[in-house]
Order: sequence, then C-alpha cells, then structure tokens
Amino acid sequence: MNKMTLKSGLLALMTSAALLAPAAYAAGPDDGGCRHEMRGEHHRGHHGDMHKMFRGLELTDAQRSQMKEMMQSHREAMQAKRPSDEVRAAHKQQMLDIITSDSFNEADLKSMMAQRSELRAQAAVERMKMQREIYQMLTPEQQAKFKENFAKRSGRKGDRR
Repeated sequence: MNKMTLKSGLLALMTSAALLAPAAYAAGPDDGGCRHEMRGEHHRGHHGDMHKMFRGLELTDAQRSQMKEMMQSHREAMQAKRPSDEVRAAHKQQMLDIITSDSFNEADLKSMMAQRSELRAQAAVERMKMQREIYQMLTPEQQAKFKENFAKRSGRKGDRR
C-alpha cells in the first residue's frame, strides 16, 4: 500500500469517526446511546440530582414510601414509552445512511433531530410533573428547605463552566 492510499484511508477513517462521535454522544437512552448506561451509586440519572434535593428535609417514613412509589411509577411509565429494539435499530440505520450517502440531506437530519428533541421535551415534562407531585407532598417547612437546597444547587451548576 503506498503512502497516499494509507493517508487517504486514515483521513477517511478519522473523518467518519469525527462525524459519528457527536451522533453517538447525542444519542440518548431511547435511541441506543450509551451516556446513561452506568448505573449505581456514582450515577443516578435524572433522579440522582433530585435525590440530593431532598437531603436534610427529614422526610417521614410515609413521605419516603410515597416518594418511592411516585418515582417507581414514573420509571415504569418511561420504560413503557421506550422505543422497541427494532425502532432503535432502524434509527441507527437512518443515521448510518445519512452519514454514508453520496449527498448530504440536511432536511432529513433536521427532521430526525426535531423528533428526538420532541421526545426529550416530553420526557422532561413528565419528569417535572413527578417532581412537582413530590414537592406538593412536603410540609411547608420542608418546601422552604427544598427551595433553599435548590438555590444552592442551581448556583453551583452555573459556576461549573
């Protein structure tokens, strides 16, 4: 293999990797991505931050039980809405087709991204509804402490750039 062929091959490989990386990173758990695969004490997904918000509120056993039930119900509802393996495989194939086609169809890509954004927005609305339900079950003192915790966490996240 001569030097030009090797360089061309490496350039093609690097270009395709650079093009695939944002798509792979942007892919959420609904569409085959791997960002939320790690579970456990170090990563709790969206509920981990919310869990921290309830620290120091001195929840009663009944409140803890009710909160767990709400979160479990939300989790089951989200899992029920998750696309099937076939749908996720078809989405991956669409992404591959866009990347490897002879011409770039920006309209198709924008349409796919709009659909993905809509699904994420719907999930965020459902998550906020659940969080509001949990907030409503708190006593007025706990709600004040929750607001204080929220203000503290919001300030720290804005400083992390």
